[in-house]
Amino acid sequence: MDGLNWQQPFIWLADLMRPHNKAIALAMVTTLLVIFGDVINATFKKLLKRQMVWVRVSAFIGLCAFGYGAFTVWITPLLASFLMHRSPITYVFVVIVSFVVVGILAERFQRKKL
Repeated sequence: MDGLNWQQPFIWLADLMRPHNKAIALAMVTTLLVIFGDVINATFKKLLKRQMVWVRVSAFIGLCAFGYGAFTVWITPLLASFLMHRSPITYVFVVIVSFVVVGILAERFQRKKL
């Protein structure tokens, strides 16, 4: 039995996934922002609670429009590059495990809200 036979399904799956690498990285980053956005916003709100209303509103606009946007724009290409330079087996493993971990985090944070 050839040593590459067990790797073929992973190589095939990686070949299917790699053209969508940027979208996969964007999905990971934005999902994490959705999961942790409430925590970030609550922390930001605590820090600004004694400020005037226009300062709080301006800060939240900056955080949501520019902070989250800049984070997404800067981190997504870094994550996409990191993923793209993995071997096919590692690529498939990292993507699948990452989405499972993100799913677990989402479920746990949702449970805390209920």
